[in-house]
Amino acid sequence: MLIINTQKIIASYMNKKEYIIRQLSRTKNKKYEAYVVTRIIHLIDDFSIKFVTQQHVTRPNGKRALTDLFFPQIDVHIEIDEDHHLIDKNIKEDKIREADIINATEHEILRVDVKEEESFESINAQINEIVKKIKGLKIKKLIDDKFIAWNIDAEYNSKTYILQGYIDVSDNVAFKTIKDACNCFGHNYSGYQRAGASHPDPDIWLWFPKLFPNGEWNNKISDDEETITERNEDDLKAKKHVLSRIKNKEKYRHQRIVFAKVKGNLGYMLYRFRGLYKLDIQESSEKIGLVWKRTETRVKTYGQK
Repeated sequence: MLIINTQKIIASYMNKKEYIIRQLSRTKNKKYEAYVVTRIIHLIDDFSIKFVTQQHVTRPNGKRALTDLFFPQIDVHIEIDEDHHLIDKNIKEDKIREADIINATEHEILRVDVKEEESFESINAQINEIVKKIKGLKIKKLIDDKFIAWNIDAEYNSKTYILQGYIDVSDNVAFKTIKDACNCFGHNYSGYQRAGASHPDPDIWLWFPKLFPNGEWNNKISDDEETITERNEDDLKAKKHVLSRIKNKEKYRHQRIVFAKVKGNLGYMLYRFRGLYKLDIQESSEKIGLVWKRTETRVKTYGQK
């Protein structure tokens, strides 16, 4: 019989060593990427700086791109250019993709050329320049009093966002459990498993959906995350669900703060903040389902009662 120690599973969310090892292991099947990423991290040698490998970025057209390495505190992405980037078509696509990422995020992209003709010394020289720049950007932020050291305990703690006064999509906020998200809005739960919860504003509901086919539900989110569609697979149930939600606004609030259930980049299930959505009655129908449109990417948090 397999016995799962849930305390160890929960603790691994809070373990910086586990996070770092798992992030680096994601590059193991790409030899040049593995070398560049691990060398950068080892040369920086500063675990107050958080890094993410294979970072998702939503482009203006709604499509998603992956960058090889990302430092969220200083808004810098690293891209590693291997031989396939030499193809004319790929060169053009890379330029468009880079422009899209910069336009969507206002972040900086630094590139490392590891193509066949590049010498080992040249690759290391490029890496050294990137490391120097990253350290310099941290120092500049420290001087401006804008650098917040990476604290993995605080990252998943509702108290962090209560003290901050808000949750913002740009901060890539996610919680381990539903109760952690709920506790950002006046609750003081020690455990909570329902897909919805109350909010201090009676017109708003906290929602924790699975935005993928799941049993009798087929909920979807658009690539740009601006629209969520909620529909039951059964046509009769779908019709009843849509009509009841539209007609009874007081019982079924028409505004929802959404924390979508997702698999985090290390394989754990998380509840990621997507924003405040409002029901679009005009676009909703029994055929399409309920259509929710994002109205805010930042929401206010509330102290626990």
